Amino acid sequence: MPSPRGAGAKGVEGTVAERLYGVDPLLDGLVPGLVGIDRNDGRRDRVELPGGNPVIELVGGRCSGKTSVLAALAAAYTPLVPLVRADLAAPDFGDPLLDGLPDARPDGSRLTDLLYLLSYKLGLRVRRTTQLLRFPRLALGLLAVTVWRPDGTSDDAGAALAPQDLRRAEQRLKDVISQNGDGGPERQARLAEWIQAAERAVPAGVSGLGALEGAGRAALRTAAPRLLRSRVNRGALRWWGDHLEHEQGDAVQKLFGFVRDFRRPGGDQARLEEILISAFIADISHHYGPLRRKNDVPPPLILLDNAHVPLGSRLLGPLRRKGADKDAMGPVVVAARLGDASAHRALREVADPAAVLADSELRLGLPSLERGDIARILGASDRPAYLPLLIDRFAGGRAGSARTLAEAADAVPHGRAPDAQPAALLLDATARDGSGTTVERLLAVLLPDPAKCSRLTLLAPALDIAAARRLWTGLHPGDTLARRVDDALELLEDVCWESAPWPGTDGSVPLVADRGLRRLLLHQLRTGTAPERWRQIHQHLRSGYAPQEPLPDGELGPIPFAYLHHTLALGLMEPVVRSLHHWLGHSTPSVWLSALNIVCAAPRPPAGFEAEAVPVEGPCGGCGQGQLAARDEVVHRAVARLVEALWEQSDPLNAPCPDRIDQVESALRTLHEHEATDAFRQVLRRWSALLRDGVQAPYLTVPEGSGR
Repeated sequence: MPSPRGAGAKGVEGTVAERLYGVDPLLDGLVPGLVGIDRNDGRRDRVELPGGNPVIELVGGRCSGKTSVLAALAAAYTPLVPLVRADLAAPDFGDPLLDGLPDARPDGSRLTDLLYLLSYKLGLRVRRTTQLLRFPRLALGLLAVTVWRPDGTSDDAGAALAPQDLRRAEQRLKDVISQNGDGGPERQARLAEWIQAAERAVPAGVSGLGALEGAGRAALRTAAPRLLRSRVNRGALRWWGDHLEHEQGDAVQKLFGFVRDFRRPGGDQARLEEILISAFIADISHHYGPLRRKNDVPPPLILLDNAHVPLGSRLLGPLRRKGADKDAMGPVVVAARLGDASAHRALREVADPAAVLADSELRLGLPSLERGDIARILGASDRPAYLPLLIDRFAGGRAGSARTLAEAADAVPHGRAPDAQPAALLLDATARDGSGTTVERLLAVLLPDPAKCSRLTLLAPALDIAAARRLWTGLHPGDTLARRVDDALELLEDVCWESAPWPGTDGSVPLVADRGLRRLLLHQLRTGTAPERWRQIHQHLRSGYAPQEPLPDGELGPIPFAYLHHTLALGLMEPVVRSLHHWLGHSTPSVWLSALNIVCAAPRPPAGFEAEAVPVEGPCGGCGQGQLAARDEVVHRAVARLVEALWEQSDPLNAPCPDRIDQVESALRTLHEHEATDAFRQVLRRWSALLRDGVQAPYLTVPEGSGR
């Protein structure tokens, strides 16, 4: 029987997006309120706003589901309204049929390429369109900038021109699109002849859309019928004449002055591009005049992915300013950008779309994926009940990562999933297309640079930057390129990562503070590292921390949790138990429990790893002599049982184990009996429930306070 998840996801991305990402306010409130039509082709009242349409920006980290949300909107609204979807970070804007050209060139830019694409796709017919959306103002500007050559023969748009050449070309265009007459046969024939000649003169790919034989050709063909009508042509020329206030002359002369400025090396191209964007918006506003607005004709919908790139800023700035015009209807724009979702209003919590849409700048944080969402995407298939928990740990709240893991779960035969570690099969499963294991594919999306990803994988066990540098130097003693470490560390400064420093530290621990990313990197390191290499890594990391002993006379001091953390990662459990038992009498219960949390968060060694034999040096510092020996031996065994069970339950591959959780509870009860403090009483009550819910060290709650 097919998986309900697969059946639901196939071809219905909108349903999956709503269910997974909590984007109901967007799909069923914000966008329908602006467009005036819901996803199911039902009419609804458009939200009345004090200003124009705001630009809706969706903010989220990598793999947070931004692209899927845009895909859901595109799938729902493509049959209903003029719509275009573009990926601003992709050379082809996300369309495999298109080519890309460099941003800096005399006859255009990435922005002009994008405007060609937007106008072309918004000009296509949809079933609700009674009259096609045309862009005569934009077409004139783009044609002049990207197509014009002095005599229609030169392919070098940046070639130096003699003054008489510019005058001749200007006069030639002026004769063709002059404002004389009302579009008689002679004038239309001359204009059609000029358009055909210009189309022949456009080299393939000149605009960056080569597979369409150049966007210049597409724009010429799209704009030709509109240009052949004298009234619209006059309006387009008049618009340019009115908006090029820094130029002299009539409309055509101003337009060609605009071309000279655009092609001038070192000129203010950004300002000129903004005029082209204004032409684009003016064409839309003109099309949606008072009559169409009165009849509630739905406006066009523009969906932009990766709007955080410079091209996005160049486009969205004017769109925001023009969108605030309450007297004109602009496009509805939904843009997804990379960023920290927690720094903005949560989309999931939007209750009143009308109130939110009144904001001039509308940035909404995409919600992190929740475990219940993962359970729904997996459906009612016969899977271990704790599979959503395991996927949640490695997805780190990222919808895209969760989807990849869910697809891997579909590919694993049900009978092969072991009771203890089904996550190992998911992470190590090899894709059918040869793109690597599941964890390799996840990391390739999160960290696209393979060299930097490899270095960060090596540095992932480090608890701080100093330890990371120490590890690199220890493993590469002759390496003089310290910058390679800095390049890897710079990946962690990206705003798209979750920051979850470990409790009980100063906020700088661990080095990789994004929980999902750290788990993926450590799994990659553990499965791809030989046992001896693992030993070297943690010995180098441990070497920077002193195996500090308690201060004399029962004074309190800092527990060397970092040293013990790496000692446990080396499989040396008994030294860790002896040290923790010793420190139990020289620290407050809260401090001791916080240190225990961090120590037991140590990664498990790889398969085949054997811990080195460590000679026992005298009795345990926590075990007394004489009458106290029996009591201290009971506490020592309790500490040992606690470390053993808690370390095992803190392996992200392990599901909650009732026997191990009972072992933790029993050990804590013993410690509480011998150390009757509020701290031990509270963790005895809380930790069992947290562990059963899948919480792991170092995130088990420790009560505040320093009293014993």
